[in-house]
Amino acid sequence: ITIASGGGVTLTQALAGTSADFDGGVTIDNITLDGTEIDLSSGDLTVDVAGDIILDADGGEILFHDATTAIGHVSMASSNITVKSLVSDGDIIFQGNDGGSGITALTLDMSAAGAATFNDKIIATELDISGNVDVDGSLETDALTIGGDTIAEVISDTVGAMVSSNTETGISVTYAD
Repeated sequence: ITIASGGGVTLTQALAGTSADFDGGVTIDNITLDGTEIDLSSGDLTVDVAGDIILDADGGEILFHDATTAIGHVSMASSNITVKSLVSDGDIIFQGNDGGSGITALTLDMSAAGAATFNDKIIATELDISGNVDVDGSLETDALTIGGDTIAEVISDTVGAMVSSNTETGISVTYAD
């Protein structure tokens, strides 16, 4: 062990079976280890391991802060994983790389109660919708059925019933198959 005049300590040989206690922390280059913190005085910190990086939080939460402001967290409770934006009206955005171009695939808009905006179509083998459906643009109805009838048959029957029960004149409805 060498103690430099500026207070620095140089360990030149490890002693087998012993440990060292550095109460008050230890600084290596510009990284300080002290108690429950790892502080970096400048730049980015890279964690590079040959295996996996395992985050084991017995409290069930991984918190994300910007300076001292909590901005998000991932929590594990009741076997569920929850991703949460902690900033008021802060969206959750899924981005990726599509053929070399950066894209936003999905935005969950927290200022609109989590309304989902997809960049492109939704592909599903089955779709259950509860509530109102608002379609802007075209609606392809090749395989859409209601109660066993195609959507075209349902519209035809509904329009026919509306026209036959209407007593006003001058109403014209055209249905093309």
